[in-house]
Amino acid sequence: MVYNIRKNDIRLQDILNTTPISVVWSNVSSGRVEYINKSFKQLFGFTLQDLPDIRTWCLRVSNDEYFFQNIIQPWLLSCHGDSSAEDLKTQLLCKDGSIRQVSMSFSTVGDKRLWYFNDVTDYWIAEKRLRTQSDMLEMVAKSSALKDILNLIVKQIQLESPNSLCSVLLFNKTEQCLKLGAAPDFPDFYNDAVDGLKIGMNVGSCGAAAYLGERIIVEDITTHKNWTGFNELAKKANVAACWSDPIMSSKGDLLGTFAIYKHVPSSPTDKDFELINFASNLVSIAIESFKAQEELEKRAYYDHLTGLLNRGSFFQQCESVLNKTSTPLSIVMMDIDYFKKVNDAYGHKAGDLVLQKLAEVSQLVLRQNDVIARIGGEEFAILLPSTKQEGAIKVANTLRLAIEKSRVIGPDNQEIHVTVSLGIAYKEGGYCSVDELLSQADKALYQSKNAGRNCVHSLECHGRRSLF
Repeated sequence: MVYNIRKNDIRLQDILNTTPISVVWSNVSSGRVEYINKSFKQLFGFTLQDLPDIRTWCLRVSNDEYFFQNIIQPWLLSCHGDSSAEDLKTQLLCKDGSIRQVSMSFSTVGDKRLWYFNDVTDYWIAEKRLRTQSDMLEMVAKSSALKDILNLIVKQIQLESPNSLCSVLLFNKTEQCLKLGAAPDFPDFYNDAVDGLKIGMNVGSCGAAAYLGERIIVEDITTHKNWTGFNELAKKANVAACWSDPIMSSKGDLLGTFAIYKHVPSSPTDKDFELINFASNLVSIAIESFKAQEELEKRAYYDHLTGLLNRGSFFQQCESVLNKTSTPLSIVMMDIDYFKKVNDAYGHKAGDLVLQKLAEVSQLVLRQNDVIARIGGEEFAILLPSTKQEGAIKVANTLRLAIEKSRVIGPDNQEIHVTVSLGIAYKEGGYCSVDELLSQADKALYQSKNAGRNCVHSLECHGRRSLF
């Protein structure tokens, strides 16, 4: 009889070894693990000697001493009869420390309980990625902060690659450096050290990836030449490997870098490379979408040529100041003298350079709280908060003299000089609308033009008591 049972067990083992599903059987009474099939060994890496009983198995696959008590046992008790009514979906550790998402079920035959493990990791990853992409696009549509969007992506990659830390650094073209984009789980001292890192051929993994425009794989930080100057920093942050990918725009421009760090020296697998590609593409979409939104907002509020506020934005700023206070303020209208002659003599490109130079000089001269805008072809408006007539005249004359002394080098290396006429509208108290102030400033401007140009005139805008 014993011989027949053993013979049946051997036949069952032969059958189970051919199935692609991972299977374990244990003794119901003792909990002792008596058999694991080939698929189980391949999936989790454990041998029968590694798993003497179910409780030991639970500890090995979860690192949680309460996994059996809180997860497995309640699940078994909820299943009436000889088989599981519902699959248990959970994550389990493999022998090498990697994590698999599984769907578990069981059936009981006599004194044996057969455990079935269906690996759903790829499905789980695909589902999580779709959710991340959906959440990211929703955040982009709602104009969420770029840092929040990048943090979402980084968290997803770290979820897929346990025991990893990830970062996104953004490329600053002007300074030729990398600025911190997202690295939510790195210590502050590390983020502070890499924020502003100059790119270069042998500058870590990210600095080199950005400089060369190609993926840099550093499997062991302690022995790689790129990390010679950063070994202590890496050791303190407990990172030993870094794989960095340059993030490129759809036009081939460098946007930044995405990096996966490991706590031990590591070589990337094919799945790691696929994960890096996925992350870099997603980050590229996020950054490009953010930059496009930023550009749209800039065009909505700023003049494209000078970078100053446009007419609409200037009106909004003035309305905001006027509605907050009835204290004295002034508005200045400024117009370039004989600007048409500049365009006719030197060309429109030279005219554009003059407008840009005027904007540059004005921003250097004006005070921190002053607001300047380009409101027409060669017309500029300046809001001077909390500024009476005397102070406004002083600011206007300082600006006029600075522009008179400046020079512009034209497209054909010509030296161009211009002057400006300015008109001031000021109010000592009470309420004046933006239109009333601009109208009065415009009248003062024409007084300056009629007086021979390159001068300043002012007119009072008599405030009235607000109706509100």
